[in-house]
Amino acid sequence: MKYRNIQKIAMLFLSFIIFSFVLCMQAVADEEFNIIIKKTCEVNVDNVYLRDIASIKAPSFLKSEIENIEIIHSPEPGKIKIVLKDRLVSKIYSNYLIDKSTIIISPDKIYIKRNAQKIDKAYIKENFLKYVETFQENNKFDLRDFKVRGMELYPLGKLSLLFDKDNKFKGKGRFSIRVEVLVDDNSVDILSLSGWIDVYEKFVCARVVLNKNCKIDSQDLYYKSVNTSKLRQNYAKNIKDVKGMLPKNTIKKGGLIKVNLLVQPPLVHKGETVRLVAKRKGLKIITAGISKEDGIIDDLIRVENLSSGKIVRGFVKEKSMVEVYN
Repeated sequence: MKYRNIQKIAMLFLSFIIFSFVLCMQAVADEEFNIIIKKTCEVNVDNVYLRDIASIKAPSFLKSEIENIEIIHSPEPGKIKIVLKDRLVSKIYSNYLIDKSTIIISPDKIYIKRNAQKIDKAYIKENFLKYVETFQENNKFDLRDFKVRGMELYPLGKLSLLFDKDNKFKGKGRFSIRVEVLVDDNSVDILSLSGWIDVYEKFVCARVVLNKNCKIDSQDLYYKSVNTSKLRQNYAKNIKDVKGMLPKNTIKKGGLIKVNLLVQPPLVHKGETVRLVAKRKGLKIITAGISKEDGIIDDLIRVENLSSGKIVRGFVKEKSMVEVYN
């Protein structure tokens, strides 16, 4: 008896399911189900789906699936692709959700265009100038002969530039660098930038003729703004570094001061009487001596000890003072 009741309940449940399915299929049959293809459409995606090119009427639970039928890969930005009706209809009917009873209305040719945006040279130049500023120390600079190669049309989206940090760009002189084009932070292209940058920096110049081996005074110097894009020498930028030095060669009026052509004035002069200091076993012995040569700080020079008459060697430690080398 109990087994018969279970059978009866199962049969009722099965009948309910079949009845519900029939009602559902009837509802689907009653709903309008058609696909109308547009003759032209514009897209901004990598792949074109049916929803992008058609007006779809279908039962709600089928529509979302049908909309996502992939049609073709999008054309390049700014380009157009043509899809023929027979090929498109065949692709749609090949989907398992659509049968031959579904109405598909389509023109003979469908034109699909990929939307695009241009990148302006002025925009690139503006961003490049900001990049160049990061190499300067508040120095003025000019950009000339600026050229951009490789510009294309790009997908729509937020446009930005990423400059190559690993190149040999130094911020002045002739340059040729790469810059990456990003759309919505995705790399889409690489451009080549070239040109010349003149950088103006302040350097120490001679106000008067600076004679060879003559001590330089601060009043003999002044600052001058100079285009450094072609400079290859190490020139002085601070008067403090030049004041009191001796030029190895004569420097003309208005000339820049080459650092490697300056020497310190000697603290000890040849023939000068000096203090000769000797340190032994914690004792310091000071005597007089006669320098046999000029010397600057830490130079090792020869000195005649006036007490013994012997020639010793020592390091110049300060003006007129030499420490004996043991």
